[in-house]
Formats: sequence, structure tokens, C-alpha cells
Amino acid sequence: MSVIRSQRAESEMEFIHTARQLQIYTIQKCVGFPKRYTFYIAQPIANSATRVHQYTKMANSIYPTNAHEVQLRRDYLLRANAELNSLISQIEVAHELFGLEPNVIKFWMDLVEKELRLVKGTLKKDKARYKNIV
Repeated sequence: MSVIRSQRAESEMEFIHTARQLQIYTIQKCVGFPKRYTFYIAQPIANSATRVHQYTKMANSIYPTNAHEVQLRRDYLLRANAELNSLISQIEVAHELFGLEPNVIKFWMDLVEKELRLVKGTLKKDKARYKNIV
């Protein structure tokens, strides 16, 4: 069944897809950094984006039936949120060091900001959804 375009909203599961896109794009960009910065800049940025994807997948794998599981899911989403905030500052450092193109930075930051918004939205929806369990 189709939904009218004006009535469509973002899927609740969009945060996993966006985290995956962010991880792939980040790795693609980090590979292009100078080799001598691999262990100082490129690898930590790529690892951070990978952790965001892992945390969102872990959070999504939990189907809460009790208060402990609700808290575990929330913890993973909070970790993803914190990692995204850290990733922003790491990308800014890379931009200052390497002078990345404006369109690259804009797309990259848009992905991070979209993921931040989606994770925060999921946290908010989970709070309402699981209020009877807690």
C-alpha cells in the first residue's frame, strides 16, 4: 500500500541506514588522507564512524521486554550520540589539517547531523514507546 508523498515521514529505522552510509563515506574519505596521518587522524575518524554504526545495530537488536533491556537499548543509542558528537570535532580537525573541499565537508556534516537527529528522535520515541515497561 502506498502512502501519499505529502504524508510520508522518515522511517524509524532510517538511523541504521544513515549510520551505514556515514561509515562508508567516512572510510572513503579517510583513505584519501596522507599516509603519514593514518594513525593520528584517518584511523580514529574511521573507527569512530564504525562505532556509530555498531552501536545503532546493537541498539536495534534489542527488543525490550523488561526495564533492563530498555536501558541497554537506551545506553547503545546514547553511546552512538556521544560518538557522533566526537566525530564532528574529529572531522573539523581533519578539515583544518587537509583543507577538504567545501562540498565534501558539507555532505559529510549533513550525514552526521542527520544521524544525530535520527538517533535523538529514536531515543525520544523509545521513551514514549517503553514507558509502560520501565
